[in-house]
Amino acid sequence: MVKSTSLSGKIFDGFNILFLLFMAAITLYPFWHVLVGSVLPYEESIKSGFHLFPRKLSFEAYEYVFSKDTLVRSLIVSVFVTAAGALYQLFITAITAYPLIKQDLPGRTAIFLFIIFTMFFGGGLIPYYLLIKTLGLVNSLAVMIVPAALSVYNMVVLKTFFQNIPKELEESATIDGAGYMTVFARIVLPLSVPALATIGLFVAVGQWNNWYVPMLFLNDKGLWPLAMVLRDILINNNMELTRGGSFVSQEFMLADTIKSAIVVVSVVPIIAVYPFIQKHFVKGVMIGSIKS
Repeated sequence: MVKSTSLSGKIFDGFNILFLLFMAAITLYPFWHVLVGSVLPYEESIKSGFHLFPRKLSFEAYEYVFSKDTLVRSLIVSVFVTAAGALYQLFITAITAYPLIKQDLPGRTAIFLFIIFTMFFGGGLIPYYLLIKTLGLVNSLAVMIVPAALSVYNMVVLKTFFQNIPKELEESATIDGAGYMTVFARIVLPLSVPALATIGLFVAVGQWNNWYVPMLFLNDKGLWPLAMVLRDILINNNMELTRGGSFVSQEFMLADTIKSAIVVVSVVPIIAVYPFIQKHFVKGVMIGSIKS
């Protein structure tokens, strides 16, 4: 960062710093508010007012959350669906995008236009539901994974990245006797880690926060992911999912404290994953911004 030496430049830099600090504060405060609310003891929870820092810490809400089979099961379901869905969609997206960069692929333009067509036109909710029912995916975790096999937008992004890989690398491998799959697995994919990491993060966040598909197709609450359980608690104020048929003792916590704890538990896993792919993510989001 270049520092200004003039008075007007210093004032401008100071204004920018204050503005960015303000934006960071209003962005982080909602999460901080929920985090503080999840560790408030009962005597502070019943008091109205502004709680920037709790005077005492109480982790009984988290102990309660992880003691309930419903919430623990939904967390396990969310982890499985997110991991399986992200890997599955990355695989399908990659093997779809790679052939489309080959000029000698028969009908390449027609295939690409057919795929793009699906971005703008769909059959509607009722035909989609009938299709899922016909395939036998209702009340199955596969309904959250199999239909989401391909995102056309992600495919186009990955196709653009593949096109920027030097063709000389593939040609030299082909001369040495490597086939398409060998070139794809040993050259293209390792060089595409930034793009794959970026797309994988977007897919994982979408899968983790997906409550709409379970709402439509999962009648068995035992198959609900954490996002669906959280939605049912927050929107419908249904605390029976956390009580397991018994009432919560208000001597040590309130329903709002449990809700805050569930929100924190649902957010932390995604936040924890980001640092491991940050170095790839920064490069991956620049895909297509610079042409070689």
